[in-house]
Amino acid sequence: MKNKILIGCLLISSLFATSCSDFLDEDPKGKLSADTFFSSQSDLDMAVTALWKKVNDPANNTNAYGPAWMGDDLTTHPASNKQAYAQYDRFVMVNDNKTVVTAWDTSYAIIKAANYLIANAEKTPVSEEEIKIALGQAHYWRAYNYFYLVRLFGELPLNLTNEISQETPLSSVQDVYNIIVSDLEYCVANLPTKYTAAPRAYQGVATYITKQAAMATLSCVYMNMAGWPLNKGTEYYAKAADVAKQVIDGSNSGTFEYNLLPEYSQVYSLSHNYNNETVVGINKSAAFTWSQDNETGKSNVFESQGGWGDGWGALRFWKDFPEGARKDATFMPKIMVLVGGYRGQLHNFWDKDPEGNFIIPEAHPCYQIFCASNNGTADFDYTYGGSATPSVDHACTEKRVLCIRYSEVLLWYAECSARATGSVNTQALECLNKVRVRAGENPIVAGSLSADDFAELCFKEHGWEVAGYWMACQTRRMDLQRMSLLGKVWADRQEDHTTGVEVVPGVVIKESISPEGSFSEAKNIYAPYPAVDQDLNPNLKK
Repeated sequence: MKNKILIGCLLISSLFATSCSDFLDEDPKGKLSADTFFSSQSDLDMAVTALWKKVNDPANNTNAYGPAWMGDDLTTHPASNKQAYAQYDRFVMVNDNKTVVTAWDTSYAIIKAANYLIANAEKTPVSEEEIKIALGQAHYWRAYNYFYLVRLFGELPLNLTNEISQETPLSSVQDVYNIIVSDLEYCVANLPTKYTAAPRAYQGVATYITKQAAMATLSCVYMNMAGWPLNKGTEYYAKAADVAKQVIDGSNSGTFEYNLLPEYSQVYSLSHNYNNETVVGINKSAAFTWSQDNETGKSNVFESQGGWGDGWGALRFWKDFPEGARKDATFMPKIMVLVGGYRGQLHNFWDKDPEGNFIIPEAHPCYQIFCASNNGTADFDYTYGGSATPSVDHACTEKRVLCIRYSEVLLWYAECSARATGSVNTQALECLNKVRVRAGENPIVAGSLSADDFAELCFKEHGWEVAGYWMACQTRRMDLQRMSLLGKVWADRQEDHTTGVEVVPGVVIKESISPEGSFSEAKNIYAPYPAVDQDLNPNLKK
């Protein structure tokens, strides 16, 4: 039986193991007959597993997440093999950039898998409830990936049926958002609030998408629609706040499962890999049929220390980051030297040797959120247990990908309700303070901030909550984009490259990468369409 399931999964996975452009030049239904395949619950489950396999693909490593480097929280090596990320850092992406291509290809592959399920699931002779669960997974991940793509590229060729066309027209940003909202509304209306059996639930948490997970995502979508480029404003901030409030009220009443982990250090820890702060997660457990490892364990460790050094902490962002438990868990409080004469010593990133050279050549803050210890199986210890001969740990871990966390929902409600009403209500204040206190900050006193200042603080808190986490649904870059602040990032980074940042008294360090020229929303925010797809579809040449 196990072999039959494996073969079935491999067959149906083969339908989607191609790039997004394939929907222009092949008929996926020709490879495996949907009329004969969707004949049992097992078949339906295999189709959902195949979808989750595609969802898992981009979440293995950094290749699909280069757009996050346009935020003010991340920078990278100015040379080395990091140019795909550095192009975003400079706001000058090209159409063969590997992260541009990977983001496009993997998202459309997921959309293609979702479309196949949406077109065929109802043929399966099973209960209506089971069909809705399968369709809900498909509608959700189609929405999620269009949400990612529309914020990266703007207008998109909409693929809702997988029908062959080499002249699919571009749909407006508004039309793409209409599909996103419609898909998520389906999920809210049709998905259950709880699962009990694996693989839908595991170690006490839902791993399939639930009603409340879709609601939280819809709140994020409305919040983005309120800002750039649609600029729908107050009405959509109110929509975002309303849906987030329903999630929070349901969690407070026990209807939904969400809560904050007690300590911020637990957020990215393997010892708390499955928890009810995670609203939407992608599993990396070997116990799951669709499992693949998380290959980011070395991504935060600098290249000079034997790691990959993909994402460095930006100097200004690190300096402005409030001290406390959250900062200590986000950045390495000190960096263990793993290579050279200072091996086994902990140093600040700005420390210099007697000749005036930086002991850590990168001379930037070092994130630790993707790291793990003991060959990728234990919580990361930045001191390496005090070893005199430490070495970089394994790249592959089983860390879940945390697409959306409950702390974010709390902050989205607090921010959006203040922007929608021009006031700060008791629940919004309570939501913000839950996040702040857990982070090691002091609570805000009622009446001490105007609605505008309160909303701005919520916005900043969210940036600190997801700092450096390029796999989040709402990265720092996405927040800056919706608030039309990427132009400020451009200017700040130029200044930090030219005059530097005083990281501690008397120590000024300059950013290695700087945008050039002048900033324009029209030309510097959206990535170019991949070159291969432009060749296939003339509508992408604009």
